[in-house]
Amino acid sequence: MNIRSKVTTVVAAAAATWAVAVSPAAAVSAEYDVTESTTGGAALQFSACKVASFGQGCFAPNGEWFSVEDDKADGHSPVVYWELYTKDNAGDFTVRSRFGFIWHNAGNGTIGYQNKSYPEGLKVKFQLCLGEHPDRQVYGDTCTSMVTATS
Repeated sequence: MNIRSKVTTVVAAAAATWAVAVSPAAAVSAEYDVTESTTGGAALQFSACKVASFGQGCFAPNGEWFSVEDDKADGHSPVVYWELYTKDNAGDFTVRSRFGFIWHNAGNGTIGYQNKSYPEGLKVKFQLCLGEHPDRQVYGDTCTSMVTATS
């Protein structure tokens, strides 16, 4: 099985699991963003980062900013996959309310920034991966482990 098939299978399985876990009225679609700026986030206070041989992804809770850095001239785009969690009836952060991808395609040696808008005090989980931006194809075997932060 090639990488594209593996990633497609993983994404399809995750989508199926998500569809079963929530009612149709509560289902959400993935958000797809491309970094907005390569200069705007230098003064932000990033509280959580994931580093890989090809780049770095970080989260700043003040304003809900992500940074995505490309550190390798490999022809691929680094992408942050993120999930936002709210509390369940027991008060635990188990309800995934939003999720998405933030692509950075400005090339090796650049950092891009993307602003999101989340309510304060929620859990944000994210990981850094490699992929092909135009196809929205993520190479699952390149992804780091998830890191958890608070918005």
